[in-house]
Amino acid sequence: MTEINKFIEEMRATSSSTDKIAIIKRSSTFIHNVLEATYNPYKQYYVTSKTCKKNHDKVATTHHTLFETLHLLSSRKVTGHDAIKLVNKFSQIDINYDLIYKIIDKDLGIRVGDSIINKAIPGLIPTFKVALAKEYDGKCDWQNDNWWASRKLDGVRCLAVVNYEGECTLYSRMGKELTTLNKVKEAIEATGIINTVFDGEICLIDENGDEDFQGIMKQLRRKDHQIENPAYMIFDMIHKPNFDNQKGGPILSERLAALRGFLTGRFITTNILRYTDQFQITDGRHFDKWGQIATDNNWEGFMLRKDVSYEGKRTKNLLKVKKFYDAEYVVVDYDNDDHEVVRDGRSETIKMLAQVWIEHKGHRVKVGSGWSQEQRLQYMDGSIVGKIITVQYFEETKNDKGGISLRFPTVKIVHGETREV
Repeated sequence: MTEINKFIEEMRATSSSTDKIAIIKRSSTFIHNVLEATYNPYKQYYVTSKTCKKNHDKVATTHHTLFETLHLLSSRKVTGHDAIKLVNKFSQIDINYDLIYKIIDKDLGIRVGDSIINKAIPGLIPTFKVALAKEYDGKCDWQNDNWWASRKLDGVRCLAVVNYEGECTLYSRMGKELTTLNKVKEAIEATGIINTVFDGEICLIDENGDEDFQGIMKQLRRKDHQIENPAYMIFDMIHKPNFDNQKGGPILSERLAALRGFLTGRFITTNILRYTDQFQITDGRHFDKWGQIATDNNWEGFMLRKDVSYEGKRTKNLLKVKKFYDAEYVVVDYDNDDHEVVRDGRSETIKMLAQVWIEHKGHRVKVGSGWSQEQRLQYMDGSIVGKIITVQYFEETKNDKGGISLRFPTVKIVHGETREV
């Protein structure tokens, strides 16, 4: 058995995070390099094992080492059919023939994430963590704290990361590279800015001046496609070292001033890059006025940002204020998944409830948010099926095929009563 296969087998044989950390710690530099190549969110290879295997007859005439091959793919020096040929060539000549397939698919099948790997080898995997909002709970100190409000956009979160060379890469909030937004990428690179991260949302603006959420989602999912008329609505501008460290730097009002100056400067020659207007909240009455404006204009809601330094995590200094609806549903099905938990001071990976399924107007809808760890453990045996739950959601939506779903469904109450399903 090869070194990498032995490592993978050992990792799969245990569900204990502590054991997995120990296995990674005692593994070789080669294994560490494989882990970094696989789980580094900034490394993309632009080809999948499915595509390569489907075209197994396409094979390059020359070959490279594993990491040379991966570099050629990630740097896009080799693309398209040539990339497929390169991968297939390596899989034919190397004793670990399937390893490259696992790496380009970003999954070794060992049930670990960046947190476990970095506990074993600190800093091996760069973490992609962004500022995330908590729900507004009615508690803000308007007198002693400075807060800024902006309309909650109905688009898709987008982080534009610009390195020291001025090269821009666009990511989703989960760290997935967005490859259909070359016009945004080119617009940012044309400014000459470096070492900066922009935070905002990608929107499609319809003829009424409103954001078209379904439209932008449809275009982002298309392969081999570039969005013609994206609007990048930017609401923050962060010095890259502060973004990488997930904290620090200028307070929000200073970052907004810098952002306004950048977007109104002489470098901007396109309307692709747009500033998201933000206004300071002075007191409770001013806040209530914003709530009324949001309701009157049918906004998705609005955001509150405290005037503090950047925080790359879910924080009470970033709040979302939204209008939600409640409804009762009978649970008709459920799914389990692996979750990392701590028991008796030990971290381990176990199966527990991931989500339940309800029916809304004859359409199945999954509800995965709002469950406590205790509930996820309690209901992993399927006993949740037939129970009545109260689900809070923002709005009803329709997909391209006419199906109905709910946006942001969250379980709020599990009732003791059950009904036959």
